[in-house]
Amino acid sequence: MASFMMAMTINHNFKKDHPDVTHQVDQSLEIFKQFEIEIKGLYATLGRYDYLIMFDTLDQSDAFKAASIINGMGMLRTETWPLITYEDFSELVG
Repeated sequence: MASFMMAMTINHNFKKDHPDVTHQVDQSLEIFKQFEIEIKGLYATLGRYDYLIMFDTLDQSDAFKAASIINGMGMLRTETWPLITYEDFSELVG
């Protein structure tokens, strides 16, 4: 299973036109269910990004597909990063 972190920023133009941002974010998260992606955590932030999602998937391509669909919806801009534990990373660079 592969782990990922997705950082999401709400498109400012979208906020002006759609005051119920929470509902819209929830709709975007339904994309993860379509690909059977397991969300491990969803966090709101007060920084550069509005939300961070940690998730696991069996197929890396599903992470790319989900991010592409969410970006295509126009409400959120995403950045998606693969995650590896520090211990595994240490062994790789060892």
